[in-house]
Amino acid sequence: MKHFIWMLCGIFISGLLLGTLSACGADSFAPVAVATAKQPAPPEAVSAPEEQLPKDPPGPRSSIAAGDGEARMAAYGKALWDMYLQGVLPDGTRLDWTGPEGAAENRFALADVDGGGEEELVVYWTNACTAGMRGLVYGYEDGALRLVFSEFPDLTFYENGAVTAGWSHSQGWAGRFWPINVYQYNPETGDYTLAAAVNAWDLECTEGDETLAAAFPRETDADGDGLVYYILTGEWYRNDRVPSDGRLDGRLWNTDPVDGAELEAWLESYTGGTESMGLPFQPLTEENIAALGCPKPDCPAREAAG
Repeated sequence: MKHFIWMLCGIFISGLLLGTLSACGADSFAPVAVATAKQPAPPEAVSAPEEQLPKDPPGPRSSIAAGDGEARMAAYGKALWDMYLQGVLPDGTRLDWTGPEGAAENRFALADVDGGGEEELVVYWTNACTAGMRGLVYGYEDGALRLVFSEFPDLTFYENGAVTAGWSHSQGWAGRFWPINVYQYNPETGDYTLAAAVNAWDLECTEGDETLAAAFPRETDADGDGLVYYILTGEWYRNDRVPSDGRLDGRLWNTDPVDGAELEAWLESYTGGTESMGLPFQPLTEENIAALGCPKPDCPAREAAG
């Protein structure tokens, strides 16, 4: 009798799994675990210019279905169909979505971005207002999707698992340098940790102001390019961008500046000297989603608002 009850339980659980991979709508997946810290944007933000948005990098890292099981591909395909047809993420979050035609202008890729041996699903949702843009990385664990990274979709992935993310807005005097967040990947936990942010002072942004031009830390600018950088750690955004006593001495956010060579050495300590990866991005179209082996759901697209 006990054996028969256990058999029934197994059949019930199997049915739940199959339903997860085949049902329409965003509620069919298990809850997604979010494993990313996000810095709040300071005031006086300037939106990222169009040329700052990510372009297709050269050199595909891996082919679309290489080495992945059918369940993984079905889960990735299901998630993409929900984004394309319904404008929702696996956890039910609504995207800035205007319908399938607009959704097709976004992109996705499959690549092993964390070096774990299995391909993750990377989505760049860029056909949206700046606040609605997303760079997402999903893994597949224990029969369900897991959101392991979420940032503004200006990402550079490195072969050792490190990631840099360009800010959605540029604050202050960075000028020619676009500020970034730097993340480390922990293979033991499968999570990304925000290590620091990097901002800059571009002399060209303040040279019209004699007081600021005089305060520019030229002694740090060894290469003479008019750019110095600030490596920001901890809760740096709680500090005043300029000294609260009004005395400008080259420090911003209570941090000493560094020159380009020192910044490169610091970044290399996180990237391990590895190369940045070129991901095989492709448009989020019906043909490209279906190529993963997950058929289009038999349900109509949601009607776009407005």
